[in-house]
Amino acid sequence: MTTVGLAGSTLVFVASFALSFLVLAYRSETLSSVRRGVDRLQQWATGRSDWRWLRLWHILLPLAIITAANIVWNVSGAHCSDDSFAILASGTAALHGTDPFSVAFCSHPYATSIPYGLAEVSLDALGAISGSILGIWLVWQLLALAVVPLVWKIAGDDRRYKSVLAATSVLYLPNIATNLGVENLVVAVSVLLMLYAVTRPQRGSTILRGLAAFLSTARFPAVFPLLASSASQERRRWAQLVLVGGVFLGAAAVSYALWGWDAVQVVYLGQFARANSESLNLFALLIHEGWVQPSLGLAAIQGGGLLLFVLFVHVRGYSPLAACAIPLVGVMIFSQYLNYHFVAWLIPLLLLGASTNWWLLAYASVAAVTENVLYWNLALVGGVWWPYELCGILLLAILLCMLVTIVRSEEARLRSRATAPSVSPGVP
Repeated sequence: MTTVGLAGSTLVFVASFALSFLVLAYRSETLSSVRRGVDRLQQWATGRSDWRWLRLWHILLPLAIITAANIVWNVSGAHCSDDSFAILASGTAALHGTDPFSVAFCSHPYATSIPYGLAEVSLDALGAISGSILGIWLVWQLLALAVVPLVWKIAGDDRRYKSVLAATSVLYLPNIATNLGVENLVVAVSVLLMLYAVTRPQRGSTILRGLAAFLSTARFPAVFPLLASSASQERRRWAQLVLVGGVFLGAAAVSYALWGWDAVQVVYLGQFARANSESLNLFALLIHEGWVQPSLGLAAIQGGGLLLFVLFVHVRGYSPLAACAIPLVGVMIFSQYLNYHFVAWLIPLLLLGASTNWWLLAYASVAAVTENVLYWNLALVGGVWWPYELCGILLLAILLCMLVTIVRSEEARLRSRATAPSVSPGVP
């Protein structure tokens, strides 16, 4: 990364962290002075005593300006080593009917693997219609920009606060809104998928759930939270499980029929078992020290662990939000290759309570410092690995605390519902 790029990324992260802390502190009982100060400031600026004046466009306008600036910056400064050219080549290959999962570009003598599935390839093809990386970047950034309007739509009466929280989050603003790499597209698609999954499933038609299942092919583990999200639907959940599983496997079969084993190996087996020393969990220590070697057996254990999370929320009958959140945290725990971009998958957890949001801020902040400072600079450049490995243990601990917080909150909700007195018909 260039000095200018590093300085810009650091500035965006620091600003996002400060804004995220301020938004969370606004509703903190122990930091009530923050709320009073912010309310006084907005009353002075708007002449209103509440926040009902806030509309979606007030949030989207600055994000759109950031998005436009990010597109201009990346397209004008692009060169052949950029991942965006690989994505353009993948989309072009899909348009021409050739293998989009292994492509050569910019006269490179070797092919580059594109480890993302049929949904991502389809979006690559959409961007490649323009014949330039500008189309690719427009698709990427429009998907990233769509995250906040979807939060606004599903957050109910609390949409103003939740949308501001999402827009300023360290998970969103410095990650997929200003992302500089290939992960922007696949992460944005997955986040939109997860946000759909946390809505009440009965509100979505079969077509929409089938579309969500197709989008889950963008990156393999994304299907697990979607499988879990129907846990509260009692008998209907089995039909939804069959639908999601059928569409997902059907997409894999279509990929195999069109492009052969490469589509399955690269996208599913290779992506799930993908590993190197860059990982923001315990694998930072296990893989670098050579204590664990990537293998299909290990991938099977990871997949089994995620299926146990899915089974757990179905047995307990968790709400769509909690049922989606638990496998999402599981993906963070089990993924052998987990860089900072994919941490953005946790954005839907912002719809949970304040305790979970504080854990999210802690995890995202430690993850950003761990990857950008401890991994890329101290470890790879300086050869000092132990701080990075210790932070991998710390990140795992934060994930486990987050998981316990979500489970305890959902179990309390279930107990409260079970013990609530029933009201007889006709009793006002």
